Amino acid sequence: MKLGAKALDTSGRGEPFKFYTAYYLSFYSKKRARTLRELLEGIKIADKNTLFHHLFHTIRSKHLIPPRYSNDFARWVGEEVGDEELAAALSDISGAEPATIEDIRKEIIAIMEPYADDRRGKSEFVFVAMEPVVIETDYVARTLGDFLDLIEVVPGESVIYHFVTRRVLEGTGRNDFSIWLEKNFGLTEVAAALSKIDPLMYNSEEALRRDIIKTLRKWLL
Repeated sequence: MKLGAKALDTSGRGEPFKFYTAYYLSFYSKKRARTLRELLEGIKIADKNTLFHHLFHTIRSKHLIPPRYSNDFARWVGEEVGDEELAAALSDISGAEPATIEDIRKEIIAIMEPYADDRRGKSEFVFVAMEPVVIETDYVARTLGDFLDLIEVVPGESVIYHFVTRRVLEGTGRNDFSIWLEKNFGLTEVAAALSKIDPLMYNSEEALRRDIIKTLRKWLL
């Protein structure tokens, strides 16, 4: 499906897309893990914000060189404990829709339980707590053309908030972009294409943004 230039100027059902952004205040908790067993137990009881931090802060970082592991749990298991097989499995966990943070927790637990013994890391794993701070921006898209233009210039943190945080942490079930495109314009195919993007496969905000833009252009231009 390709839309003509005129279609990009329509406002659909007239519901604008208001961009928000979020910053994530991190602070050390008192939870520590010295062994694989303790790491697993910590993952089981950690609050959802703490899990979100350790799973998704990699994508919010500004990496010049892609990290070897996709999340902090995989990094500690690989670098500190030395279990490359388990680290690889933890790096491959899925963050694709409709997964929430609790769905991802269950997947991690299922992967780790067969391996969770008393092997120690060279250093402790420190669980880091996190609190998101949501901020309204001045960016508002009223047409598809507006949306295509703004998605290129809004802060990377805004892309992460709408595409990852709201769905994974708040449990909305779908990223905000897909929800808006389908609800306001009836663009079910475009929405479905965006929903296939797994944010845990990316190591930076800009890499994720590029693929979102690429997908939108493929379907809309």
